[in-house]
Order: sequence, then C-alpha cells, then structure tokens
Amino acid sequence: VRNKTILYIIRGRLRSSGNRRQMKNLILFYRRRGIILLFMGLAFFFFLNRESVAQTGAARERWAVDAAGGAAQTAGGAYTLRSALGSGIGIVSAGGAHQIEGGFLAQSSLTDYDFETGAEMWEFVPSGIPDFPFTAAQRASSGGFLTLGAADDNTFGYWESGFRTPLLQNRIYKIAFPLSASIDEQRKIPRLRLRAAMSDFQQSAVFDIISINAGEASPSKTPRIYPLFFQPSPIAAADGARRPLCAFFDLVHIGDPEDSLAADVMLHYALVDVFEAADFRNIETMKDYTFDANAEGWTGKNAGGTIGGFIVPSYSYEGGRSRLVMTVNDTTNTYGFWESPYFIDEIPSSAAKLYRATFTVGTNNSKPRTMPTVRLRLYCNNFQTASEISLEPRGDADAIPQAGVSRDYQVFLIASPAATSVKCAIDVIALDKPDNPQIQNGTSIYLERCLVERMEIPDI
Repeated sequence: VRNKTILYIIRGRLRSSGNRRQMKNLILFYRRRGIILLFMGLAFFFFLNRESVAQTGAARERWAVDAAGGAAQTAGGAYTLRSALGSGIGIVSAGGAHQIEGGFLAQSSLTDYDFETGAEMWEFVPSGIPDFPFTAAQRASSGGFLTLGAADDNTFGYWESGFRTPLLQNRIYKIAFPLSASIDEQRKIPRLRLRAAMSDFQQSAVFDIISINAGEASPSKTPRIYPLFFQPSPIAAADGARRPLCAFFDLVHIGDPEDSLAADVMLHYALVDVFEAADFRNIETMKDYTFDANAEGWTGKNAGGTIGGFIVPSYSYEGGRSRLVMTVNDTTNTYGFWESPYFIDEIPSSAAKLYRATFTVGTNNSKPRTMPTVRLRLYCNNFQTASEISLEPRGDADAIPQAGVSRDYQVFLIASPAATSVKCAIDVIALDKPDNPQIQNGTSIYLERCLVERMEIPDI
C-alpha cells in the first residue's frame, strides 16, 4: 500500500471572512503541532465505472423555460426539464411529462451544468482569499469542462456550484461527476474529493478518490461517471428553500511523490438527479450491527493513546443500552473512531452494486450548538474509495442528534473495482480553540445501530 498521507481540511464555505479565518487558524494549528490527520490512511468517495460519458442518456437540447420550472412542450412531444435556475434558457432532455413539485420536476434532473459556455456560475476557491496556506490549484473553465491540476506539492483548491439546488422532502439526491484525466496512469492522479453540502453545512457528503496501489478507482483519459448519493435530513428538507444544495469538485496534492504534477483532471458536466425510496430495488441486508450482546467486533481506535498527535476519546460498550460510546474529554485536540472488524471480510464488495449504511446516532448533549463534529464513514478495504456524511453544529443545529433524540443517517458507496470488502466507522472530532471553547466537554456520542445493505444502482 502506498504511503498516502491525507490532510484533514476543515470544510466550510470560505466566502465568509469568519470561516476563512477559522480555516486558516485551524490549518496553522495543525502545522504548529506537526499534525497530519490520517483517515486511517484512507479517504472516502463514491465511484462508478460501469458507464462512460459517451454512453449516457438522451441527447440534450436547449429550450426556453420559465423560472417556476414548467416542462416545455414542442411539436415533437414533451420534454423533461433539466435546469430551471431562472427565467430564460434551460437545458432539457427528451422524455415524458413529470409532476411539478415545489417549482421543480419530481423524479427528474434538478440541475444540469454542461460548461459549454464556461464555468456557468461555478466559482474557484481559494480565489481572493488572503494568506491562503496552500498553493491554489491550477484551473481552467474552457473547452467544455472545468479543470483542476496540481501546482506544486502543497496544492489545494476546488470549484463550487453555489447553493442553487433546492431540497425536496422524502428524496435522495444523486450528483453525477463525469471525470477524465490528461494521463492514463491512474496511480499518478492526485487525490480528488467530490462533495455536496446544505447551505448551513450541518450535513455534508464527501467522496474521495485516492490512487493507492494501481489507482484502479482514479480517472484516466477515458471519462468515468462518479456519482454521489446524498439523503438530506428530513428536518432540513422540510425547509428546503432556505437550505439549498451545493456541489464541490476538489483537488488535493500535498507531499505525495508518486502523484504527477502534470496530471490535470476535467469535470465534463455536473448533473443533479432526485430519487424516491422506491427507486432503490433488490435490497439485500449485508450486515446488521445491533450491538445487543456485545460490540460485534467493532474496536475503538488506539484506546488510551493518541492518533497522529490527537487525544483519543474514551471508548465504552454499554450492553444494557446496546450501543457503542465515545466521550470527549479534551475539546481542543480530540479525534477518534469506532471501526467495524477490519481484518475480517464481513461485507464482500461488488463494484456493480450500491451499498448503503444507515447509522443510528445519539448523544447525551442537550445543547446541539455545543456538539463536536461527527463523521459517519463507509469505505473499501483497499482505501481507494470511500464515503462519509459529516454532521456539524452549524446554523440552527436542528438536523444533528441531541439528548433524547437519536437520528438515522444514510451513507452510500459504490466500491472500488479492486476492493474485496466494505467497512464502516464513526468518528468524533473536537478541535476548539483554547481561548474560545465552543464544544461541551464530556459529550458522548452513541452508535446504536449500523445497518449495511446492498442494492441495484438506480438510474433514470
């Protein structure tokens, strides 16, 4: 396994000066201590290699549509709306008529960016951010796609769509990221991170692609579609107009000598689709961790020690309540996680299937704004691909767990073609500034159940 070191970068929208300062301070905090947080030597992402860009969908055409999202009618029949971000020109594709819901079409594409005319309202970050602690990625928005490339061995940057896709209730979102690279040597592609987040950043989804070993999951000159499935909290979806969705396309190249500075990665388009629960078919239960009798092989990472300089939380199993527990005892420097059995292939992987882990998470903290960050992860045993949901005490903090109110969160994964099994983990992260503590010390995070299922990959 290649020695891929993964820097944990605090996510947040860097447009506000407060968040910019927070990110800078946190990164400097890490560097003063010489800390690089390893995601267990891995990162997380959703991946699909069964189709190429040339094989997808019906031909798209441009038609005038109204801002409310009405389906355009032509002499040739009905058309399905692809984008209704405002009045004027929208992108549509051939199809039947669909129900209008909340100004957008149900069971259809909500947002479609094809980059034919440039960045199409996507913005590059860190453009305009003073004292950014990394070298900004090389980027371009011409030729019908968005491009990112490494500038040196300390590169980070991303494109973001802006918060324009509304949340609908009882829907699961899929964001398709068709990617290709300027070289065919997949093991030399820098780390890529594909993300989606609600505008208050309480809940966000991430998938990472890391070119470990032969890099079978990384892009090549032949385009691949990498889909991210994301189910927003029903609390957030009920207020979907106020918490729209944003998509992100990141490149990270920090000190990996095996990755190439000459490798550019292109995003050909970004397509946001919505699904109902009934669209997920042939569901198999792969493993149901209920923790009724014991911890079922889960282990607390480095109990009683440290992880990369971080203090680990206290780990315990509460048999009377059938749950795994992590307790924060230092709000300024805590990172740790419970992990499902790693050396046993309990959950065999298949690149042709979609995996879903439903985590039931609780806490003893009755003040959600003082919660630590909680991360829920589903990943491959070869660490090439994985996914995560991050829960953060932002905004109203109403979509994250609170004392007496356990909540379910779903994490979706399409495995790397070179993986043999799938694993699960739950993390806690507490990185308060010592002079401005926000997190409640003694907060415990409970994992009450983790149900892992496998199903057909839904498509429209």
